[in-house]
Amino acid sequence: MRIRTGILLWVLFAVVVGGRTAQAQVVTSNSVQLSWTTTGDDSLTGTASQFDLRYSTAAITAANFASATRWLGTPTPAAPGTRQTTTVTGLQPNTTYWFAIKTGDEVPNWAGISNIISRATLAAPDTVRPAQVATLAITATTENTASLRWTAVGDDSLTGTATTTDIRYSTSPITAANWASATQVTGEPAPLISGSTQTYTVNGLTRQITYYFAVRIADDAGNLSAVSNVPSATTPDQTRPAAVTDLAVGFFWMGGSMADAMTPGDGRAYGRRF
Repeated sequence: MRIRTGILLWVLFAVVVGGRTAQAQVVTSNSVQLSWTTTGDDSLTGTASQFDLRYSTAAITAANFASATRWLGTPTPAAPGTRQTTTVTGLQPNTTYWFAIKTGDEVPNWAGISNIISRATLAAPDTVRPAQVATLAITATTENTASLRWTAVGDDSLTGTATTTDIRYSTSPITAANWASATQVTGEPAPLISGSTQTYTVNGLTRQITYYFAVRIADDAGNLSAVSNVPSATTPDQTRPAAVTDLAVGFFWMGGSMADAMTPGDGRAYGRRF
């Protein structure tokens, strides 16, 4: 009984002085690293035999300690005063967990419950990129413009709303390998909710040139979609010949001399007045 009281007093003392018995150190979306100062086999003397570390999504107390989930990866106790650590894994993202630990000797006599700490795991990282745009189409061209249309994809594949649109064009077919060398347009529209129709007009083109167009969509985590389908079109020649502006009355000579031109009926060419 004296051994158990001594251990309990040490734990309580740690709670009152600063709660240093267990501390959360590193948190990820599915793990929490814990550390604590090891106590002894007999209060603060000797080496204990085992730890019982538990965690729960509800606050842990001495009354419900046994119903919390036991972490089986706890290390074997070291000498008293040693700082020991373990990382509890397999947790759910964006969830608050409570943690507590007990120390046991070889009997086993169990220490009282440690201070209770809680930590929230981080949100799961976004690894789902927007879906590939497969509907990019050229709807109209002029000598120096091309009008594009496509169906918006989502933030996570086809779900939600993505963050940015990147439209590029080139005089060569666009692929993932040469994407960076294609010309990026400016003023692209922000993505709309998945399934919406979007349009954009590319300016600054040159007539009678074949251009290829492609688009990629990014989400708020920077995940970039695959290169879209790559339609192409040749800008037309819509510039007419200039109008004649110096039309005048005059002679048009088919051949011969002026005298010949003035003598009709002799079988030779003569000038005609217009």
